[in-house]
Order: sequence, then structure tokens, then C-alpha cells
Amino acid sequence: MDSTQTPPRLLFRKNGRPQACEPCRKRKVACDHAQPICNRCRKSKRPGEVCEYILGDGPAASREAPRQTRLGEQRRASRAPSFPLTSTYQSTATTASQPGPAPAAISRTASTATATTSPATSTTRHRPSIPASLPTSPDSVSTGATPAVTPAVLGIGYLGFTSFCGIYEETRSSLKQLQPCGAAPIGEIGSAAYYGLECSPPLTSQALETCLTIFRHIPDRETGLKLFESHKNPSDGWIRVAAKRMIVSLYDTFPQYFEASSSSSSSEHGRPDDAQLTALARTVCGNTAKRVSEEESDPAKWLAQFTGTNLRWESLGVMFAYWELAARYLGPYRPDVGSRFQCVEEGTKLVMQYRYCLGACIELTKAAGSGGNTLLLFMCSKRTIIESLFSGDASFACWQLHAETVALSTFLGFHDEVAAAPGAAYKPTICSEIKRKLFCYIFYVDKVLASFAGRPPLISRRYARTPPPLDLKDDHLLSDEASLARHVAALDANGWNTEGGLYSTTIVRARVMLAHIRDELFEIALGQGSVTLVETLLEIKERQLRTVAGFPEIMTFKEEDIQNRNLEVSLLYTRLIIKLEHLQNMFFIERLLAKRGHDDGALLSVSFEMVSKTLMFWTNMDRLSCMNGDFEWLVMAYAAPGGGILCLELLKPTLHGGHHPQNPKVSRSSIIQKLSLLVGFLDWVSPTAPNGDLCADCKVIIQRVLDQALNSPPASASSAEDGAMPGMLDIPMDWDFSTQLDFNFDLLDTFDWLRPEISSSQQSS
Repeated sequence: MDSTQTPPRLLFRKNGRPQACEPCRKRKVACDHAQPICNRCRKSKRPGEVCEYILGDGPAASREAPRQTRLGEQRRASRAPSFPLTSTYQSTATTASQPGPAPAAISRTASTATATTSPATSTTRHRPSIPASLPTSPDSVSTGATPAVTPAVLGIGYLGFTSFCGIYEETRSSLKQLQPCGAAPIGEIGSAAYYGLECSPPLTSQALETCLTIFRHIPDRETGLKLFESHKNPSDGWIRVAAKRMIVSLYDTFPQYFEASSSSSSSEHGRPDDAQLTALARTVCGNTAKRVSEEESDPAKWLAQFTGTNLRWESLGVMFAYWELAARYLGPYRPDVGSRFQCVEEGTKLVMQYRYCLGACIELTKAAGSGGNTLLLFMCSKRTIIESLFSGDASFACWQLHAETVALSTFLGFHDEVAAAPGAAYKPTICSEIKRKLFCYIFYVDKVLASFAGRPPLISRRYARTPPPLDLKDDHLLSDEASLARHVAALDANGWNTEGGLYSTTIVRARVMLAHIRDELFEIALGQGSVTLVETLLEIKERQLRTVAGFPEIMTFKEEDIQNRNLEVSLLYTRLIIKLEHLQNMFFIERLLAKRGHDDGALLSVSFEMVSKTLMFWTNMDRLSCMNGDFEWLVMAYAAPGGGILCLELLKPTLHGGHHPQNPKVSRSSIIQKLSLLVGFLDWVSPTAPNGDLCADCKVIIQRVLDQALNSPPASASSAEDGAMPGMLDIPMDWDFSTQLDFNFDLLDTFDWLRPEISSSQQSS
């Protein structure tokens, strides 16, 4: 494919003088600065001498404008990186197994260039100021390697009330009123930020090799579509519809590059050669350097920015995110996908390749300096999820990538929709709803990760002024403006759909509402300040119950759902997740109430329900097999905390009469049964799984509690009231319970929910 290129531009040194080519500079003769070959080198007969332009301390501002504009161009160039990737790709888990190649030019224009040499195929060499060490292929990094956050500049970004921008915006508005009619308008602060730095030229050989590696790992049409269709996430919605169009457009627009059976390719195996892929890489880099319109109201025009000949690295990154997640679920549970590969090891290798390509697409997008957009934010959020599946939800790599995602969302201003249009009536468009949905998704994922690890969340509800998205079907967002307005008018007063449907937005709305309440609980449990009264917690509890009661009926989980084979798996999964999210909020509330002396037994009942609902995933694995990748996270996020409370009940019985007054299902026998199943669930998790070590530690503790409960007589109710430990707990097992609970159990000790009861009894003894 022919790439559309602009003629090479003059390069200038720091003193403002044009840069001479290397042969002329070394001979200290005048250079006419012609490109790709200066006239002096063209006339020279010196063999082996290459006419090339090298800047000593890094990329400089190129120039086509008059001299008086040079300083402005240099400022813009200093804010936006050129496309040679000078930042370091490093592993956040392990070190790279092989160093990346040294930075070099893609090609050097020789003095003996033939007549076929054109400006479109020649490049100007820049020597980066920071040594580049970007791995150019998945094989050059270890399996745990993840792209590090690059110091690429995406522009100024969102400027809030406390920044200098707020004051000067008021001044600009006042000045605008005083200007005479017809005067040139004053632009908004930050609107002149640099966007669209042309990346070709320059492009280092290392960056080019990364681009070619990405292209080489794009599957053929059949495999690409099959992988995409095999992975479905109920929360994706709009991006899935857009991604499908991107994938189809990729194969329709560039069949000569990515069709294995293409006869137009000169490659022996039906694949394009490096020259063809280089031309395509330059085109994609040029497209990515263009700023994306995030205020577009026409869905077709918005999608056209990423599809067809406007293919961008963001488009490919979204595709690789879906391909990676689909290729990950191989084996006996996914025979439809597994049939595409000879063995599981082949699928694992493919997963690592796709994972690398996703990270490379993100870095190439950031290096383009186009300012960031919704697709870049989506890629970052998916990379966080993928990293959690690889290294675990509590790993530093996962937490670091999540922090980058949150940082990008606030950088783009997605957290503050109110400031974007103060006082204006909201008119939903595809872009505005996508921003809402994407930010709300990141917000509740932040609370999920914080709950799992017991760490402070990275963004507070106090700074999130973006409302939940409207409960619109994904197809409605991609419809014309009149149809969208008609569907918006059909929503109820609270923004829920009145058709009784479960859409991806329905899930996001429900989970972000629960996440706002959980964020309030985090402030109480993890924050420092005045003591929270019991009345405040009871008010939060009432608000939690009222919020869940306001959810659409279709999201309500019923006990008979698990036996209803006519119920769609995605709907069953969604109902279970919403139920568990609700129970987890109630768990935190009841735990905080119990610590303040307000314990009416609800904590034990909620814990029993959490464990029971989580075990449904394991006991119904045949039906929920497509979700087996989430099982390791589910058992540790929901069942483990609840299981800890059940263990305490066996060690310090509080049930009188054998049954719980609020929940007849809760008894000593049922608790033992649930914990026994939980041990089996934890044992099912492979020790090499991302959360395998946590599951193993939790299993050991539950097993020892069950051994004690079944092999020793239970403590009497009177002894429990007196704070005494169960009989013969310390003597036959010689177990210092307060210290054993600390054995690799910190991550499960969310909000200190396990340790106080035991430590107090130990101290009393």
C-alpha cells in the first residue's frame, strides 16, 4: 500500500541554524541541506559515504515556516514526543530476558541511491537523548513483562478549578465582551496544545520493528473473527459493537496484508513483505498522530476516525485486547476456541504475543502525542484486567497499571462532566455516553481492587462528578440523533430503561451506584478522622438497601435461577455478581457496626450468604464454564472474607438453639458444609494461578479450623459468652492462633475483620 508522505523538512540546531549533513559537517564545507541527499554529496565520488542528518542531543524542531515562527514550533515539539520510542519498556514483574536492540535509523540514504529512491521511503536519522530499550517482539521479554508507563506527553489535558486556567478563563470571558465586533476570537487556554506531530519521518528502526511485530501477529480473518466472537463480557457493550466493525473493516480495507490466502502479496507464505508493512506502519502512525474528535454526535463519523483507511494504533489495540482474552480461555472448557490450536502451550504462547501487542499499541498511541481519547483509556483499563489475570489482583503490576488508567481518566477530564458544561442541559450523544460509561466502569473497578487488597481507592466519589450513563441499549447509541433522542425520552425519571431489558449500561449503572456507597465505607474503615457513629452506619445501611430495591427487576437474583436452564448464562452471571456486590457492601457495614458494639447477628448471616452465592460458581461450573477465568478472583474477593467469619463462628459459637434467628439456613452443620465446599473450591485453584498462593494459604487455615471443629467438642454457649476459647484448642494442636492468622493472610484481613476477636481472647488468657 502506498503511504501518503509529506516532503522531508529542514532540521535546525539549537542555535537556529540549519543542520548540515554528516559528510559536509565533518569536512567543514557548506551544505545546501537538500534532502534526501544534498547536492554536494550527490556530486561526490566518495564510496561508502552516507549522506545523513544527525542531531547531537535528540530531536529538534523541524521547520517549514518562516524564522519568526521557529520558537513556537520548538515549544510545541518539546511538549510532544516524536515517534522514535525513546522510553524504556521494562517489566513490572520480572526483568527482560534479552535487551532490546540499540536505536538506529530505519534507513540511511546512501550517496549511491538509485532513481527509485523517494522522499516517501527515506528517513532522517535522529539520535534519541534517552537510550531506547523497547523490546521489538514478545520473545524479547519474559512472560511477566509488561510495558512500563512511558513519559510520553499527551498535551495539557484537563485543567480544573484550582489551576491557573480557571482565573484566566474568567479574564478571557471578560475580555471577549470588551472586544469590538469582528475581532479575532481568543482561544481557550490549552487549546493550542500540541497535537498531531508527524511521525514519519522520523521513525527509529526499533519503533518500526515494533510496528512490524504487531502486524505480523494479527491473525487471519477466520481466526480473528472466531476469537472475537468467542469472548463476551456483559459489561463491554458499546466497545464490542465498535470493535466488531473495526475488525471487519481491517480485513476489508487491507486484505492484501492480513489475509493468509492473499494472492496479491509477494510473500512466499501469502503474507506481505517488510516493505509493504513499513508503508502501512507509516500510514497508521500518521493516522494516530491526528487528534480524535471526542465531541462528535454522529456515530458513523466517530467510528470512521478509527476504521478503514483511518486505521489507528488504538483500533489495533482494542482488537488485541479481545484476542488476548479469547485466546486465554483454552482447554477443556472452551473446545470451540481450543480447536484452533494444536495444544494448550501453543495457545499460551499466543496469549503472550497478543498481550505484548496490546501494550505496544498503547505505547505507540501515547508516543503519537494526539492527546489521548476514549479508546486509549479503554485499552489501559483492559490491560489492567489482563494483568490481574496474569499476575493476580493484589500484584504491584496490576495496581500500577490500574493507577495509570485512573490517572488517564482524570487527565482527560472524564471524572468531571459538570465542569465541562456547567448549567447546561444534558444532551446525550455517543461520545458523552461513552465517557460516562467508561469512567463509571473504571470507578467501580477501582473499588473492586481496593476491596480485594484492603488498600485505599485511587479515586474518591468526592472528585467524581460524572453521573452514571443512561440505561440505553448499545445499538441506540450507534443510531441517528433523532432515534437516540426518542429512546432517551422513553427512560424513566431515574434513567432506567422501561423495556425491562438488561443492557451493558444497566450493569454499569448498578455497580457504580454500589461503588459510591462502598467508597463511603472505605473512608470510614481506612480513613482517619472523627469516630463514625452507629447512627451514621445505620443510615448507610438503609441507603444501601434502598439503592438495591430501586434496581430493575431483571437484575434481582432468585434462588430458582440457578436451576432454570432457560435462563441465559450472561444474565445468571450478572445477577450473581450484583448480588455479591450488594452482600459485600452489607458485609463491610455489619463489620463496622460490630466493631462499635452493634452486633445483632447480621454479620454471620451476610457472611453465610456470601459464601453460599460464591460457591454456586463452582458447583455449577458446567453451566458457568465460560466464566471460569473469573473463579480465582471470585473465591478470594467474596468467599474468603465471608469464610473467615464462618470460621470464627465455629471457634466461638454464638448460635443459640442451633439456628440463626434471622436466617434459618445458618446452623453449625450448614456452616461446616459450606466451609468444606469452600476448601474444595480453593483446592481447585492451581498453585501456579495468579491468586494461587492466596488460595492455598486460606485453604490451610479453613482446614485446620474444620479439623478443630470436627475433632474437638464445641465450646459451650456459656464459655463463649465468657470469652473462653474452645476446649483443647491450644493443647493438642499447640497452635498460637493469633500468630497463625497472620501467616500470609494480610490480604484477606480486609478492614481488620478477622484478628480482633482472637487477639482479645488471647490477651485475656
